[in-house]
Amino acid sequence: MSTEIEGKKKRELKVSLPLSLIESEILPRLPAKSIGVCRRVCKQWKSFLSSPTFCRMHLSYHATIDDYKLLLFDGVTLGTLPLSGTIPCNLPDLSLKVILLASLDGLVCLVSCNQLLFWNPLTGSYRKLSSIDPDDDDDDLHYFHSSSDVFGFYKDESCNDYRLLYLKREGDQGAYIYSHVLDTWRPLNFSFDFKAKDEDEHTFYSWSPATFWGQCLYFTVTAYFTKSMDKDSWIICFDVKTETFRKIQFPGVPDAGGSRGFCGMLVVLNGSLHLCVTYDDVDCLRHGDLWRMNGGDDDGWVKVAANFSDQGYGWQYISTVTVGNSVAVFDPEQNSFEKLNPEDFVRRYRYFCSNDEFQNRYFRMIYVETLVSPNL
Repeated sequence: MSTEIEGKKKRELKVSLPLSLIESEILPRLPAKSIGVCRRVCKQWKSFLSSPTFCRMHLSYHATIDDYKLLLFDGVTLGTLPLSGTIPCNLPDLSLKVILLASLDGLVCLVSCNQLLFWNPLTGSYRKLSSIDPDDDDDDLHYFHSSSDVFGFYKDESCNDYRLLYLKREGDQGAYIYSHVLDTWRPLNFSFDFKAKDEDEHTFYSWSPATFWGQCLYFTVTAYFTKSMDKDSWIICFDVKTETFRKIQFPGVPDAGGSRGFCGMLVVLNGSLHLCVTYDDVDCLRHGDLWRMNGGDDDGWVKVAANFSDQGYGWQYISTVTVGNSVAVFDPEQNSFEKLNPEDFVRRYRYFCSNDEFQNRYFRMIYVETLVSPNL
């Protein structure tokens, strides 16, 4: 009799869990790779698990620092760190040149065969973006310059629209915004004059990858003047709400121009935007000053740390993504990818700069595995 009662209780337990609870609390917590198996359970689950609503629910549970990985592309295959094997890929003409530009919520923006795409490495789905000028066969993006053109990837939460900021710095200069929902581009006013005062001075500009903080995209810009062997640096801020640009000065660095080493890199620590300014002084001492932006309407800076060394420490060229109170760091010199809290990050990296080496900047991308689809 007791066996029959226990069996009845087990059967009752199997049907006591409401479907709404499974869909709202259990399925969204599963790893992204497990959702593919769950889609085979029944047509109802397949439909629900493929819906944009579920993708947003799933993203809210998995956009944590532990879910971030490093996407690796060696020209033929794709993989991730922490290692999980090669990623199957159905991108068109993958054997040709591919440049990884930006990543957000599991979507990777890349250029392949002069075609701009949104791509989800986990699901393999991708979407070709429309041309800036559909009537022009020689579209601007056909002449993408990796050394000067700039992209910023962000999301307009008010309309759930992924958007792409494109700053074209070669040829016909201009600024454009792409809407994922509308699949269209529109021009922006971008009127900064970057030309040198000396007409005979040839100037080369280096832009950092975008750093998103406080509803703004931030870029560090360094101008190299080949005639005078001088350089200058500043920050360009793009407000995604007002769609306006402003120029922000670097904090004061003692005689940082000339041929001495000097660079700046942005990173978000403890919820605030920070700038690490690394430079060598006249005595060849290496300095790594960490500045915090005041925020709000105040673009001023407060120095929060100062490091210096005469031991010949090399500059640390890294890439970072901040999630919550943790920082994911890719260090190509150490061939490492790790997640650190802000305190450990500041102790570990004191003389860091943006990783501008072509292979590490455009063939490596910190991203998170999600189910977000590039197709609406």
